Amino acid sequence: MIIDGHSHVTLPVEAHIKAMDKSGVDKTVLFSTSFHPEVAEDAQGVKEAMYFLNDLLAGKKGSMVEIREKANAELVMAIEQHPSRYIGFGGVPAGLDLETTKQFIHDNVKKHNLAGMGEFTFGTGQVHLMENVFKSTLEFNNMPIWIHAFFPLNMQDIKAIAELAKQYPRTPVILGHLGGSNWLDTLALAKEIPNLYLDTSAYYSTFVLGIVINELPQKCIFGVDRPFGDIQLSLDALRSVAKTPDVAKAVLGENMAKLLKL
Repeated sequence: MIIDGHSHVTLPVEAHIKAMDKSGVDKTVLFSTSFHPEVAEDAQGVKEAMYFLNDLLAGKKGSMVEIREKANAELVMAIEQHPSRYIGFGGVPAGLDLETTKQFIHDNVKKHNLAGMGEFTFGTGQVHLMENVFKSTLEFNNMPIWIHAFFPLNMQDIKAIAELAKQYPRTPVILGHLGGSNWLDTLALAKEIPNLYLDTSAYYSTFVLGIVINELPQKCIFGVDRPFGDIQLSLDALRSVAKTPDVAKAVLGENMAKLLKL
């Protein structure tokens, strides 16, 4: 079974399912989104969408609680249309007090039978905002947490995430994008910490992708990051750098299936 371990709701949803069918992807771990750059008609439209996202993350577009709730509702609708193809990870605001965090997870993640939480995206120096999310996992069956680990996060931020993973050893933590330009040090952390995993989407280069998946095939999870990545190109790249069929099979589906107990 081939599983795309990280893509976002894209419009129209049927186009995503067709792309999965064409490339042979059986399931996608689907994440919510607060904006839809894929519907832009040109570079200017994408630019405007990215400005919207930056303002959103900076708190200039209203309550993150309301924004996450709306995005999760869209996610749940997509999953309900294709329940055999999609597995959901729900967005949760970071930085809320513990009880509010627990209530949000219950109402927006657990209640809808979503399998994990993420994508968490924040600025450098803000990893401490995740503390109550990690604490909450103890009451929600240690569901996985998926954290963006590319820019603007730096190596100190990634190390801070790794420390949280150590404090909560039963909670799977997936670091996005192989840690970006910090991939080599991030790889070392994933080797050291049993519950720390690496997502391959938006990899730094095919050279990096090959080094990491062959060095640590049981801890890497295939991701496309649609709409920013292409399913077929992502599959082709991973297959071309995997040294053995067993490495490819582990990364392309077996690891995520085991993690989510599919």
